[in-house]
Amino acid sequence: MLKNRQCKTVYSFVILVMALLARPVSGAEVPAQLPDPDGKPGDATKPVKVYILAGQSNMVGMGELSGAKNLYTGVYLTPDPAAPKGPMQIWRVGDYKIAPLAVYLPDGTPTEKPVAQGQLEVPEKGLYQMHCGSGESSYNVMELDGKQVYRREAGGEPVKQDVTLEPGKRYAFNISGFKGDPPRFWLQKTDLLGNGDLEAVAKRAGKFPWLLDDEDNWTVRNDVYFQEARIAKEGRGCPLSATSNGKTIGPGLGFGHVMGAFHDEQVLLIKTSMGNRSLGFDFRPPTSGRTDPDSEWESLEYKLMVEGVRKTLDNIKDVVPGYKGQGYEIAGFVWWQGHKDSGSEETIAEYEKNMVNMINDVRKEFKVPTMPAVVATVGFGGHNMADKFLRILEAQMAVGDPKKHPEFAGTVASVDTRDFWREVDESPTNQDYHYNRNAETYLLVGDALGRAMVGLLGSNAEALPQASRPKPAAQQATSEPTEQEKAAAQAALAPIILDGIAASYVANPRYNAALLSEAAGEKPARVSQFLRGAMYGLINCYRAAGIDDYDWHAFGPDLENVQWDYISFDPPETMPKDKGNRYRKVTYPAGMENWFAPDFDAAGAGWKKGQQPFGQLDGKLAPLSDTCAAPFCRCGLSPKTLWHKEVLLVRGTFEVPPLREGHRYRIVVGGSAHVNAGEGYAIYVNGKLLAESAAGVGIRQGGQPRGGHVYNDFRNEFTGGKVTIAATSFLRYNHPRIKPYPPRGHFTLWIEEQKIPPVGP
Repeated sequence: MLKNRQCKTVYSFVILVMALLARPVSGAEVPAQLPDPDGKPGDATKPVKVYILAGQSNMVGMGELSGAKNLYTGVYLTPDPAAPKGPMQIWRVGDYKIAPLAVYLPDGTPTEKPVAQGQLEVPEKGLYQMHCGSGESSYNVMELDGKQVYRREAGGEPVKQDVTLEPGKRYAFNISGFKGDPPRFWLQKTDLLGNGDLEAVAKRAGKFPWLLDDEDNWTVRNDVYFQEARIAKEGRGCPLSATSNGKTIGPGLGFGHVMGAFHDEQVLLIKTSMGNRSLGFDFRPPTSGRTDPDSEWESLEYKLMVEGVRKTLDNIKDVVPGYKGQGYEIAGFVWWQGHKDSGSEETIAEYEKNMVNMINDVRKEFKVPTMPAVVATVGFGGHNMADKFLRILEAQMAVGDPKKHPEFAGTVASVDTRDFWREVDESPTNQDYHYNRNAETYLLVGDALGRAMVGLLGSNAEALPQASRPKPAAQQATSEPTEQEKAAAQAALAPIILDGIAASYVANPRYNAALLSEAAGEKPARVSQFLRGAMYGLINCYRAAGIDDYDWHAFGPDLENVQWDYISFDPPETMPKDKGNRYRKVTYPAGMENWFAPDFDAAGAGWKKGQQPFGQLDGKLAPLSDTCAAPFCRCGLSPKTLWHKEVLLVRGTFEVPPLREGHRYRIVVGGSAHVNAGEGYAIYVNGKLLAESAAGVGIRQGGQPRGGHVYNDFRNEFTGGKVTIAATSFLRYNHPRIKPYPPRGHFTLWIEEQKIPPVGP
């Protein structure tokens, strides 16, 4: 019977009955905008409609319910045509999105030139602050729609007012009180709300209104029951709502709402999915045969899927609320999976065959020869999908194509999910294999699967209207910007970087305390072998604005062109060559126990003279890398002195200028800044331990300079005059992935100085 529709004449009633008789399953036509759930249970006089939801982690459900945080630390808008479009990333500071701002003359004509009067339009709704001018040009007054939003008197600080702006609306602005040319202005978005979780999608953006009641609470469908039959050991279920899956949602939410709107009967969704599972191995259907008959894992997920469905149906009276013994009908099969099969050529090539076998085997298993089946494709990357996923998508689409599989015509449908992909800046996180955990993606996939299922059941379901999404990126060659264009872009961004990004970074509680501590030369409670701290992010801001005043520079004597005293030896405390982290307490050769002291007689102890770098690669004076050009590593340089045994000791006494106020200093250890490179080291100054590391560079730690900062407790060692610097390190003999691994080492020391940038008010 059709819901909410009355027949007013005998003729129309006859026509309606004839139409219903022509359909394989009774149900309502499904409108684009679903009706709100009425809170009533389904018709318990008819068999329960059962749908099997299977696949891997995305069918399990990875769309965030709440808690999304904005991807960007700051969002800035500028009308300057020279500014580059898109997000500008400053590594180790955060991501700052520089977006275009439309500006119009008072008559509505678009302009790319700064004007004292005009109109502006923002691309997205939000709370904004205006920033007008930079330096001397920042002394002015700016009004927006007749209200003062920015004011700075000569010698004073800017006074800015928050203002809420809507996209699609033009706001008249007026700038006065300035001298010379009209100042450039820019906007900072201050309400950086998280994007892409269900609360943002439904409650803030107003999408999928049937998910919320009049009090903004999640609606509950008492006519649809959601049963988790795989991950929950004994099964777990509840009436369908946004929280049925816990803190995340899967496509079952969108699918269940469509099917609840379609059916009069009670609906049971049985989800039997598990993450990190492939169709070609874990879910491998019986008809595909075994590739490894001795494996206990091959086809196990298929068996567990069937087991979960059977256990649920065997206990349906205890599962479905209000069940009255009316029986059930397995009404459809829903599949979403594919990521795990992208890992090998074989599983990609066999995907279509395995999917066909899966549908046929499930039909046979439950004795429903023409059971409707809907298949969602992979959608990673949207229309800019990687080739390996595109091939799986093509296989999934082929299964629902009646020209390629006429035996499935009218009973199998495929849903292309690429339009449902949402980019990182629209989403809770950067996790592409889980669709960036975007709740809208999961809702749209489930909704589309439901509407496709309604079509297979012989009724009509209007498509949910969707805004157009980006299509494949044009494969057009782009010319490298000229030096003049680069300079113009840097000049356009400089006020935003210095007055916006850098200022926000300094004020951010996450960084402020560390910045102040580093500027003061305080030694932290935990000292790292890596030399990049909070100050590094601030320096990057200045560098991006074209200011290099605060970069690190070489200081004192050129330690690479002086003679060092050195010796290398194999200690009696041996370690297997396949073990890493070789830095350890060792017994030094007789008479060398105090090798790092200023008064140690290196010549008398038989030490040699040599220049940096000290090193070897498989016993030869060869660079460790053919490509490394990092100034803080230098392992691409050929060693000047052979480091031929495991332990290296070096020392020298040099004339070092006094340290300057307002500057920081560090001793850098070169030669091992890459992942799985180098070993531990110790650095001594005038016989005192300045810095020590017990390990080399581990995984995910590469790309940073190593060494030790000269904190306040060591500044008195550098008052001008003679300074003794001594250091030790160990050769490396192992690598977690490369075997055999030739012995290698590369060791260099130098001193650097940095002018401290402003870090306070």
